Amino acid sequence: MFLKRRTEAELSMLLVAIVWGSTFVIVKNSLLEIGPFLFLGIRFILAFVLLALVSWRHLKSAPRSTYYSGCLLGIFLAIGYVFQTVGLKYTTSSNAGFITGLSVVLVPIIYILMNRLKPRFSTIITVLLAFMGLFLLSFQDWHTSLSYGDMLVLVCAFGFAFHIVFVDRLSYQHNALAITSVQILFVGLFCMVVGLIFEPWPQRFSFSLIAALLITSIFATSLAFLLQNSMQKYSTPTRFAVILTTEPVFAALAGHFWAGETFTQRALVGAVMILVAMLIAILSRKDRSGVRML
Repeated sequence: MFLKRRTEAELSMLLVAIVWGSTFVIVKNSLLEIGPFLFLGIRFILAFVLLALVSWRHLKSAPRSTYYSGCLLGIFLAIGYVFQTVGLKYTTSSNAGFITGLSVVLVPIIYILMNRLKPRFSTIITVLLAFMGLFLLSFQDWHTSLSYGDMLVLVCAFGFAFHIVFVDRLSYQHNALAITSVQILFVGLFCMVVGLIFEPWPQRFSFSLIAALLITSIFATSLAFLLQNSMQKYSTPTRFAVILTTEPVFAALAGHFWAGETFTQRALVGAVMILVAMLIAILSRKDRSGVRML
């Protein structure tokens, strides 16, 4: 029975990885019709409304510290999603998927710096692999620089990495549903306010834009979190994290089949190196979180 439950849990997280990977190209296409802040604002506010249906009791009874911690985590989450979404306007969904995955490699580096620890050999290896992989993926030759879009997504990776580090520190002190709902609401309100001030409201919402908003809010945010929250007890954070390293692979596949994106041989080698660095970083670390919250 346990093995059956674990299989179901890990297949559920594989489905989440497929959804997350596919949303890169979906979001990129949506940005032709709507500004990135308005897109994120609508996505996360809708996701909060859906999560609130199952977390309202927890939100009402949550202490003030849950809201403070949730807002702090929301800041890092907002950095991640804002820079990722804006970056998608200027780079391919395939590149964005693999560069976002660097957050997994950045987590142990941030943890070491914050705690003034000596880096382990595995950490040094992952950094070197990730750096070389990023160079091969994003730089056409020795004389070019990191493209604007890839640079923005790299900032996004730092945002997600800090989010993982602080989730590890704070989430176990609070109800999971409550603190996640606060983060989602923070991102939604922040992006909506910025979007309403600086971006034009779409004249019409096409079927593809509505579908993108529904897919990202329901499946890539609300349902993804609920699956993770309910299924993780049947597996381990490390096993879940390994499964989720397939996310950039699915992002590349979606970019290839839906947007005609292709990798050069050089970029493909870089993507594989980043993937290997992610796996080494996950398999060699010992922390409580292992899996990102959203």
